Amino acid sequence: MGSVGYRNGLSGVLRTVDSYALEQLCEDQATLNELRKGMTEMTREISRAAREKQLALPGGPLIQLSRTIEGRRTLATIRELSVQVIVQRREFGSTPASNGRVQTAGGVTGGGMADPLERALCGV
Repeated sequence: MGSVGYRNGLSGVLRTVDSYALEQLCEDQATLNELRKGMTEMTREISRAAREKQLALPGGPLIQLSRTIEGRRTLATIRELSVQVIVQRREFGSTPASNGRVQTAGGVTGGGMADPLERALCGV
């Protein structure tokens, strides 16, 4: 399997087999971003409606959102997905605590490929 050198704080080397896990992490992060964006839009709508009716929002729009079924479901989904994303990031060594614990197998040599046979087969 080929290895791809990877920067930005990840463990230093990703293998082809890691691509599925990384793809899942990216998809989960994108979904989390969309959920957060939707939650922001929901709180804006609550604020707008309250202004139109000249109503006070005790605790603010987020508290009011959390009082609705849709709001509670959205917040619970965000919380659950956030936990999953943190776990996935730890697997790649991309959290501050996990970055120091992740080690590459056999070190990085020959353009990111640790195995001499792999380097020979890949033409490096």
